[in-house]
Amino acid sequence: MTDALLALVVRLLPARHRDWGRAMRAETAALPAGRERWAHALGCAGAVLSQRAAVRAVGYPLSAVAVLAVVLRWSAGIAYGPLRWGLVGLIALLHVVALWGRRPGPLGPVGDSMTARAVRAGGCLFIAAMTAAFVARMATHGPPDEQASFGVPVFAVFLTSYLVGLLAFTARRTAVPGRAIAIGAAGSLAAAGVWVAGQFLFPPVSANVGGAIFTLGCGVAAVTLALAGRGRPRDALLSALSVGLLGPLLVFASVVLMSRYGPARLIPELVPAALTPADRLANSRIEIQDPYVAMLFLACLGAVVLTVASLITGRAEAGKVAR
Repeated sequence: MTDALLALVVRLLPARHRDWGRAMRAETAALPAGRERWAHALGCAGAVLSQRAAVRAVGYPLSAVAVLAVVLRWSAGIAYGPLRWGLVGLIALLHVVALWGRRPGPLGPVGDSMTARAVRAGGCLFIAAMTAAFVARMATHGPPDEQASFGVPVFAVFLTSYLVGLLAFTARRTAVPGRAIAIGAAGSLAAAGVWVAGQFLFPPVSANVGGAIFTLGCGVAAVTLALAGRGRPRDALLSALSVGLLGPLLVFASVVLMSRYGPARLIPELVPAALTPADRLANSRIEIQDPYVAMLFLACLGAVVLTVASLITGRAEAGKVAR
């Protein structure tokens, strides 16, 4: 029993530490059977579980199970079964994709640089927040049958594409240097920030997405110029493409926040037929989000292109290393 326990726990160690695990199993087996052997085995198991790699290996599955349990309990209040199980399936799908990104393959594990880890972690948290907002809205707004047959599948495609693009871009197999990843993330934040600043300087928020698309295009150009002639062209390409994924999502999130919490001067009057100024403002806060749904489509397209480019260039890079 003690050897079986240690054999299970040692599998949580990275390959380079497996010799340490075998040594612990041998030491435990050499002890007399009984309390002393169990005490040593439990001490070894505790030492393994305190390692960062073991914590990561155990922590994600446990957190995934906990999240799914919370979703199951929360969704019990949704009376329409297809919608409830569609939302649960959406969360489960994203967890499976995230788990895929932790294993060796086209989406994982994450690159060795701290930048790759930070961008992947931050991007996953951002997508998780978007998922929570979309799920909550689909559960409480609109006809349940339409949400189940249209809303859930559409957002499943969107959110999965975003996650896959992020994982592919930051994967070890893709081998994008930390500097290129950082410039791509910084370019996305800067482009979205410049656009948001423009809305505050020249209110109200534009009901036309053309300005946002132009600003994001400038962000792509700026990232390309920043990396031109510095390192491999593929790194500049992938970094520029990452702006096409991250930038639109940041713009959309900014519009949602401004429409909900921004001052009245930021909100254009889009519903003049409303009876009172308060009604016009409240309805316009909702309507201003609609044009920027285009940002979600643009980010989906950017994610697909980034994923394909990451997989193709990553395969070529792996081939060079193999030779």
